[in-house]
Amino acid sequence: MKIPFMRLDRQFEQHKDTIMTICERVFSHGKVLQGPEIDALEAKLCEVMRTKNAVAVGSATDALFFALLTSGVQPGDKVAVPTMTFVASASPVIRANAKPVFVDSGKNFQPDITKTIDLVNAGEVQAVIAVHLFGQLFDIKPLADACRSNNVPLIEDAAQAIGANLNDQIPGSHSFAASLSFDPMKVAGAFGSGGAIVTNDDEIAKRIRQLRYHGRDDSRIYRELGYNSQMASIQAGIINFKLDHLNEWATRRQNIARRYTSVLDELSQVTTPIEQPGETHVFHKYVMTVRSDRNKLRQHLSDAGIGTMVHYGSPLHNEPMFSTHVKPDAEFPEAERFSKEALSLPIYPELHDSEVDQICRELKKFNW
Repeated sequence: MKIPFMRLDRQFEQHKDTIMTICERVFSHGKVLQGPEIDALEAKLCEVMRTKNAVAVGSATDALFFALLTSGVQPGDKVAVPTMTFVASASPVIRANAKPVFVDSGKNFQPDITKTIDLVNAGEVQAVIAVHLFGQLFDIKPLADACRSNNVPLIEDAAQAIGANLNDQIPGSHSFAASLSFDPMKVAGAFGSGGAIVTNDDEIAKRIRQLRYHGRDDSRIYRELGYNSQMASIQAGIINFKLDHLNEWATRRQNIARRYTSVLDELSQVTTPIEQPGETHVFHKYVMTVRSDRNKLRQHLSDAGIGTMVHYGSPLHNEPMFSTHVKPDAEFPEAERFSKEALSLPIYPELHDSEVDQICRELKKFNW
């Protein structure tokens, strides 16, 4: 039995009629860019994220870049970013002509908040990008309080965390803005690319709408240098439909995750994801750590036809594009450890129970 790491084909087959109806509707009205589906999606995102504004853009990378521009970050400013994250959490900093200041990992793969707060209080950074990894939120309030006290904008990269909740707080509750991703691998992904910014600041939302289409305002006057970052109407319609299934799919992911954890918790060599009291972990990824033989386990699962991934095999401070922004004596021990030990198992709502059972059997069969 082959079990790929992801199966978007199954999702399409299950919802083919609805998805094709959305496509036909868009092709029929002809507004394939900035059509009524964009307005509908932005309204839905305001509801889901409990924010006043949502602006759909071409990608989450653009969303984060626009958030930096509108936050007041200037060329040469320093921006705190976790080193254990996807490259798109940090590349917009360089794109904005600012400088990333990398922060080591803390608990549960999340950024080291104490170190980030120290950077803020010491005046060593002019902005902070806080990344919620793998579908889980961390308590952002202490960091938000420090940023507010020091007049430092806090931007949340919630690309992996739509639908997540911690003590009834969600991304955007305490920050300047939060970026969202609708990459196909996400919990509610497009069949293509897409992203959004959510914010409670009307002026910020207005300017990002201007930036996403060549700097043009509502009167069709080009006010500033902008970009072409439009989301296709078809993708907006599909994402909107998927958001209606957000809770249902998150529950299925949680059930699969708990099945894995029930097996892996019996193994001393493995650390499993932690579900904290008062949180909704949506398990965008199921990432465990293997204290020895991570690669051997991955090969064992591959030999059994089970796809896995490593998130992330190289912390950003090791990537050549960021080499000039890392001090020679800088150390990131937790991120380095995670990069050598982390392994992601298949987790998506369309995964069959029999497949979950097969993965669990192979985990047990490995020579631990």
